[in-house]
Amino acid sequence: MWMYNNSRLEEEEFFMKKSIGIAFSGVICALSVVLLFLGSVVWIFAYVMPIVTGLLLIILTESLSKKTALAVYCSTGILSMLLLPDKESALLYVLFFGYYPILKPSIEKIKQKFFCVIAKLVVFNAGVVLSQILCVYVFGMPVEEFLGKVGIVLMLLAANIIFFFYDKLLFALVFLYNKKYKKVVEKYLK
Repeated sequence: MWMYNNSRLEEEEFFMKKSIGIAFSGVICALSVVLLFLGSVVWIFAYVMPIVTGLLLIILTESLSKKTALAVYCSTGILSMLLLPDKESALLYVLFFGYYPILKPSIEKIKQKFFCVIAKLVVFNAGVVLSQILCVYVFGMPVEEFLGKVGIVLMLLAANIIFFFYDKLLFALVFLYNKKYKKVVEKYLK
C-alpha cells in the first residue's frame, strides 16, 4: 500500500511540473503574439518586436527545453501569421528571430570561428531576404524605391551590421539569464 501511494505521489508531482511548464509556455506564446501584434500595428516596432519575442524564447530554451521553445516558436508563428494585420513582423519572427535563439547554440558548436560566422550570416540573410520577398510578392506590400538597387544593398548591409550586435546581445542576455534569473524562474516552474 505504501509503495502504491509513493509512486502515485511521484506521478502526480511529474504531471504537476509538466502542467506548470505548459502553462508557462502558453503565457510566453500569448505574450509573443501580443508583442508581434504591437509591432504589426505601430510601424516603428515592426522590426523591434520580432527581436524581443525571439529573446523570450531564451527563457524557455534555458529553463525548460529546446523542444518546448520550438513548440512555442511554432505556435506563435502560426498564430501571428493568422491574426496579425501586417505580416512583416510576423514573417521576420517566423523566418529568423523566432528560431535563431534556439538554433544559435547548435551553430556555435562549429569549431572553426570563420565557418561559424559564415553559417550565422547565411541563416540571417536567407531569413531576412526571404521575408522581404514574401512581403512584396505574396502579401503585396509596396516596395520602397527610395534609393533603388543601391538602397537595397545598403539596407542589407545595415541589417548585417545590426545582426552582428544582435548576436552579441543574445550571447550577453543568455549569460545574464543563466547567472541571475534562471534560478528564480526555475523556482516557480517546480
